[in-house]
Amino acid sequence: MSFLKKLMALDRRSKQILQIGYDSSASMLAFGCSYVLNLQESELTFSGAVLMAVVAFVAAPAVYGAAGVYRAIVRFMTGSLSVRVLLASLVMAFGLMAAFFLLTGYVAWRFGIDYGLILLLGMLVPRVFLRWLAEESVLTNKPVGLIYGAGAAGRQLLNSVRSSGDLRIFAFIDDDVSVVGSSIMGIPVHSANDPKKVTDKYRATTVLLAIPSAGLERRKRIVERLEGLSLRVMSVPGLADILSGKAAISELRAVEIEDLLGREPVKPIPELIGRDLSGKVVLVTGAGGSIGSELCRQALLQRPAKLVLFEVSEFALYSIENELREFAEMQLISATVVAVLGTVQDRRRMTAVMTVHRVDTVYHAAAYKHVPLVEQNPTQAIANNVMGTWRTAKAAAAANVQSFTLISSDKAVRPTNVMGASKRLAELGIQALASQAKIDGAVTRFSMVRFGNVLGSSGSVVPRFRHQIKMGGPVTVTHPEIIRYFMTIPEAAQLVIQAGAMADGGEVFVLDMGDPVKIANLATRLVRLSGLTVKSIDNPNGDIEIVYSGLRPGEKLFEELLVSGAELETPHERICRTIEPFLEYDEWTVLLEQLQESIDNDDLKTLREFILNAPVYWVPDCDRLNDVGVNQ
Repeated sequence: MSFLKKLMALDRRSKQILQIGYDSSASMLAFGCSYVLNLQESELTFSGAVLMAVVAFVAAPAVYGAAGVYRAIVRFMTGSLSVRVLLASLVMAFGLMAAFFLLTGYVAWRFGIDYGLILLLGMLVPRVFLRWLAEESVLTNKPVGLIYGAGAAGRQLLNSVRSSGDLRIFAFIDDDVSVVGSSIMGIPVHSANDPKKVTDKYRATTVLLAIPSAGLERRKRIVERLEGLSLRVMSVPGLADILSGKAAISELRAVEIEDLLGREPVKPIPELIGRDLSGKVVLVTGAGGSIGSELCRQALLQRPAKLVLFEVSEFALYSIENELREFAEMQLISATVVAVLGTVQDRRRMTAVMTVHRVDTVYHAAAYKHVPLVEQNPTQAIANNVMGTWRTAKAAAAANVQSFTLISSDKAVRPTNVMGASKRLAELGIQALASQAKIDGAVTRFSMVRFGNVLGSSGSVVPRFRHQIKMGGPVTVTHPEIIRYFMTIPEAAQLVIQAGAMADGGEVFVLDMGDPVKIANLATRLVRLSGLTVKSIDNPNGDIEIVYSGLRPGEKLFEELLVSGAELETPHERICRTIEPFLEYDEWTVLLEQLQESIDNDDLKTLREFILNAPVYWVPDCDRLNDVGVNQ
């Protein structure tokens, strides 16, 4: 094996020279063997035989080189290389038969066949053996993997894995019965009906999902089937990312959370998705955030006249602007992208921006949303989430914006934390403004869209779990019974856009979030899909422990989506609307003055009383607002 390692360590040029020397010698030896086998019938003189042996020696590297044999790497030998060797061997056989005929006038068919077969074996067998020997030597201590999906993506992935040498791939698994039992590139294809049987047979530790075109429902079923096998499950990117050039098939990733919780997204209704976007001037506040940036991407697809990105973070604004400009150029979208730095708490700035750019549609996504941080910084959260929303909405009314949509949260429903209370107060402001707009006959339609957690957003629990698993644990969950609703960011953004397009003014739109998910179960599944086991009383030798840290200040066991009232149907099956209790404009403005005074004076006690007396239905689970001066 030391000789093989030295051979593999040679540079590419040296390896090519060795191949050329071997092929020349093998060609001459094949001629000698075929000459001896046909000696009695041969009319070739000894001097003629020597001459032809020299021709075989010299011609071999030229013919095999022209066939592209020396451009391939033997260690990664594929069927295409074998075909090239076969064609080159046929050319050599017919060439020497022609030379034989010129020297003797005799067509030596048996000589040609014998030479061709011996030469082909001499060329292929050592190469196949070296490839096998190299794989065994390099990969003996590497983990065993299986590829789920024997289609084109699976074959490309097999080549990529072989090139990297990180895994030994012993089998394909596939649902398609027509390919089960066949062999692809020397790798057998097994049925997916009993993955445990296949993994046990090969002692596999990793499964690579090569099904980029599969829908979320199918991927979810496959992941659930593999989940209990203590396998590390990796996946190629989705088809959309591959086709758009964002990712390559070889870029393996951990199983996406969408594969665990996702559902098939409903296709957007074209007239709704484009109503407030196509040919319009669109402004998104919080454009660099998780939801704001996706709203920008979705809006750009509808080819607006102009897309205004409003963001307080310079880096976030820089990042999303560059991304959108590149995307627009790639998709041949002529929309103007404008980046504006500023805070939503500056009403004059907001009014000026909307007026100058003649904004038609506003999506207000700017907000402080992280519950523990907001609990520690209540006045700043109220100032941004409530006063910022109010001033942005007032600016929209002053600039005669056609549609204003507030991105709200399920935490606004009977909140137990300051963040949820601030979002409900923001809703009350929009409802009061919508009510007055109808009385005044104003142009702007104000609405709110309320939904729960989105997968992959900043601060999401999933990246934290993955990091904790990577570090060896423990994985921290706040409570064994805590549940949350989840939705993908693209689906949430599409539904927000469509909901805003349906607004008449003052509605609260609620998105269908699917079934709630127990966070403890989610943590367990992520551990198992990492190829590890959960350490518990029943399994003291497990790899990763799940620790319950207790609910954080203001955190609820479960979230709701409705304050009161019935859900009313809309043209979209995953969007409902409701009319909830609100304050009239005059009542709201009186409260707003009190709220601003509390913020200006950093008066947490008055602020607490204000929120308790407002129709927010706030039930604080701690006395944070009594602790005057907390992180202010």
